Amino acid sequence: MRSARWLASLAIPTMIGAGLVTGAAIATADPTADAYLDQLRGVGLTWPPGHEEALIGTALLICDDLGWGWTPQQIANQVHANLDPDNIGIHDVGAMVNIARSTYCPNQRCWAAHC
Repeated sequence: MRSARWLASLAIPTMIGAGLVTGAAIATADPTADAYLDQLRGVGLTWPPGHEEALIGTALLICDDLGWGWTPQQIANQVHANLDPDNIGIHDVGAMVNIARSTYCPNQRCWAAHC
């Protein structure tokens, strides 16, 4: 199942790769999502309109990966590998992982059998 999870974790970051380079976001109706997107903007990340859902989906996948026992660094490395062609820095991806953790899953613990 881990390989299927890994494959799924590639889909959304690949979709948002180009979206993190430039643009502005439209507010959502969800206060948690708004807070997440505002924090991303606060660290200097930008994206074109319409990519907010992909960013939020990535945050949820980050939480899921933490549940599978991935470290934040492993998650950042994997996301960065998919975004690097768009010149997204590892520092930016690390910020995205940390913001997702603090916003969507601050108490996430590994629940997989290997933990």
